[in-house]
Amino acid sequence: MSCDEDLFAEFFDGLEVRLGFGGIGNFRGRSDYTKDEKTVLAHFFTNTESNVYCAKDNMPSELWAQLMGQYARSDQTVRDRLLKLFNDVKDEDKSGKVSSLEEIAGLIRREGDVGEALKSHLKRAGEWIEKYGIDYGHASLRDSGIIRICFEGVSQRATKPLERAREGAYQEQSTRATPFKKENLAVPFEIRGTFFEKEMLVLGDEAIALYDKVFEKAQKYLRKKYGHLIDEADDTIRRELNDVNANLPDVLWNGVVREKAFDLARSLLPQNITTSLGMTMNTRRFMDMLTEWQSSELAEVRILGRVAQLEAMKISPTLMKHGGRSEFVASQPEIRRELFNKMVDSPQITYENTPLKSEMISHTPKLEENILASILFHGSNGSISFDNLIGKVFSMNAEQKREIAMSYVGDMGVHDLFEKVAEVGNVTFERVYDIGAMRDLQRQRGDRQQLGNYTVVGYHMRPEIEEIGLKKEFEELMNKVKELHDKMKEVGYHIAAEYVPLMANTIRHVVTKDPVQCFYEAELRTQAAGADSYREIALQEIKQVLDVLPSFRGLIPYDEKIHPLNRLNEKVNGYIRDQKRKRGLS
Repeated sequence: MSCDEDLFAEFFDGLEVRLGFGGIGNFRGRSDYTKDEKTVLAHFFTNTESNVYCAKDNMPSELWAQLMGQYARSDQTVRDRLLKLFNDVKDEDKSGKVSSLEEIAGLIRREGDVGEALKSHLKRAGEWIEKYGIDYGHASLRDSGIIRICFEGVSQRATKPLERAREGAYQEQSTRATPFKKENLAVPFEIRGTFFEKEMLVLGDEAIALYDKVFEKAQKYLRKKYGHLIDEADDTIRRELNDVNANLPDVLWNGVVREKAFDLARSLLPQNITTSLGMTMNTRRFMDMLTEWQSSELAEVRILGRVAQLEAMKISPTLMKHGGRSEFVASQPEIRRELFNKMVDSPQITYENTPLKSEMISHTPKLEENILASILFHGSNGSISFDNLIGKVFSMNAEQKREIAMSYVGDMGVHDLFEKVAEVGNVTFERVYDIGAMRDLQRQRGDRQQLGNYTVVGYHMRPEIEEIGLKKEFEELMNKVKELHDKMKEVGYHIAAEYVPLMANTIRHVVTKDPVQCFYEAELRTQAAGADSYREIALQEIKQVLDVLPSFRGLIPYDEKIHPLNRLNEKVNGYIRDQKRKRGLS
């Protein structure tokens, strides 16, 4: 048997880990738990007999944070520290109201209210984290708590500051799932009761009307222009299934057409259309974001920040009371506007249909040599410095460099990730593209991003809008957007004016990313199912990256084909897979 086979035989019994698993060392912790201790531990952890175990959903966030924080201060296992905490809190109690470990075990067996019984224990855990994580400055102790929160009925404009933390995990309602109806349009707090409230709602009505018109006309146009594609899809399905009668169901074809029509229509969504999002974030970063939100220029975000703080205090009361407004942070936007106006002469810009563009404005010198040296560095014997490796790579010929680059990609499978050995150096792009595309690409959390203000310096109209005969109406609406935006700014409502732009309006976005992110985004964001505008940006960027990294040309997958109905391939392939399963062909 191979080494791995021997180890697997030693440690595993099918899909079960053998009792007493210790890994390379010995099993840690006790093996003589009482019945009550086992009941409590089984409630909070996945096992009591292995060095590797997970916390269950029953584990409160603050309790977990304390247990994690004590790793640096105790040689006990987390399981044993939990039992010790329960016993210590009971021993220190003078009120007689704290449940003992045995009483908690009884509650668990009876499926009683364990949460109520843990109030004193959670208070103790919170005080410990506050003492060491805040008062003593050991900030990493706050990393292990988790806040899971929903923001529903918030504006599109608010979603970007809400999602600014790179460390967060977000799920946002798709614009496809957001009905563009009057009842879903919000009025910014700053202009409620003013003349501009009515103006914004009237503009919203006009955008809704054109949205509906684009959506309906685009479907008819797309069916007519690309009707031949369904014949090609049927041929593919029949060939793959070996069935001359198979074809793509009408419901799937109609869905493909509707989704493409929607991609065109959604450029008319304004920033005051409401949506919903969910967020998962560690308590340390969430506290930082509470400060940022409550210091925002946007009144909506300030209010949401305070509400989020009060809700999070119900989960993590001790930590979440921190993270209030910062006057320093709040003062920065106005200071920066004044500095810009003082020191920069703004050029006159024609407000018009603007092509999408991403330009590499800087990159790490000798970036390719850095990456290739890093690959060699990870195979080195330690006798040569990284800097000297860069020098050696620099003197290599193209064939040698190509050999190293090819080793990095090798026989990567579909689900394999680009290894972090290439995570050296950076490239920086400045994008000028529509807000709708920015919403998608902004989700790349590995990027470091600087997002410009929402302005009306230009807009991007997809060519299909003109092809369906709505260019004039589109341009008229975009001009009304600029007119209202500029009027609001003239009288001081500069931040409320950021709710006015439509998804079609362009924005400047500066993005810095390492080579691994460049490679990853190239494949992800150029796939056929992607929206045309962000696919175009992704293609521009990977081509510029490969100009700087010529040894990697042809090794990094991306799709530069034109896909007029971007969801068609996805639907066809999905249907084929489904039918093969049903027919027993896979």
